[in-house]
Amino acid sequence: MPPNNMPADPLKMVLQLAVFVLLLVPGILWAILKKFVPAKPKCVKGQVVLITGAARGIGRELATSFGRLGAKVACVDIDESGNHETAQIIKDCGGVATSYICDISKKEQIKDLHAKVRADLGPVDILINNAGIVWGHLYIDPAKDQFITDQVNVNLMAHIWMNREILPSMLERNRGQIVAMSSMSSMSGVAGISTYSVTKWGLNGMMECLHNELKLFNTDVKTTNILPYFVETNPKVSSFLDIRLPEIPVHVAGRQMMKGILEEQRIFSVPGHMLTLVSMIRLLPDNLQMLFNNIFHVKILKEASDELIINKYKR
Repeated sequence: MPPNNMPADPLKMVLQLAVFVLLLVPGILWAILKKFVPAKPKCVKGQVVLITGAARGIGRELATSFGRLGAKVACVDIDESGNHETAQIIKDCGGVATSYICDISKKEQIKDLHAKVRADLGPVDILINNAGIVWGHLYIDPAKDQFITDQVNVNLMAHIWMNREILPSMLERNRGQIVAMSSMSSMSGVAGISTYSVTKWGLNGMMECLHNELKLFNTDVKTTNILPYFVETNPKVSSFLDIRLPEIPVHVAGRQMMKGILEEQRIFSVPGHMLTLVSMIRLLPDNLQMLFNNIFHVKILKEASDELIINKYKR
């Protein structure tokens, strides 16, 4: 028997590594070339697109964009008036849209939602998990227990329940696309948004696992994970940001997101260069990472209650 520290099938592993090395440079060059050759966007006319968090911001921007392309849009939000307004905007432009009120943190409501959408519009072709609670808190703040639970339930668990509910229908039809709205905060630990970052880091792992798991089914169902920088959607959130680079206007972010979704990109950032740049920065020593982060700083301003806690423990 081989020693315990020997890999299984060492000869096979060496041969596979040799093939990997041979393909490394051509593979990188091909990936770079594809960046400059625009992919053909898929046609979504007549397809059913379900978008959570459709009442405002990015959700509304994506919903109206899909409506203009001829998709049948299922607008989902807990905000009834805002969600209805989004659906009406699509209808006024000649599109097809229906408004559904749902607390996506509740599995039972998701099941009812799916049944209604299938009855009204048909099976879901594209699921866009966009809804989220965008806010931060001091990690040790004892008053944030319920907020932490709510944020995890909406930002992470709701993705799981929505995907598990709708994915089987996609697998049965061998078509569909599941889209997650992650964040560039999933690539960097910013003080003051720990729970928000937990949910977004979790989404990255979940979507990569799902992408690989779908290979077991040899299916045409696709996954897309979007990592946007700060988008100008909420004045209250904006007032708590101290950032070197400005927020991205909603229409600009929405246009880039639509491009990535229609091209069925597996993972991309908004703006597009940011994911590659941050991934490279994370390879640097800690002191250089810190220097870079100080140049392109992202700071979450503190609330009055945060200052009291900081002063209590600060040395």
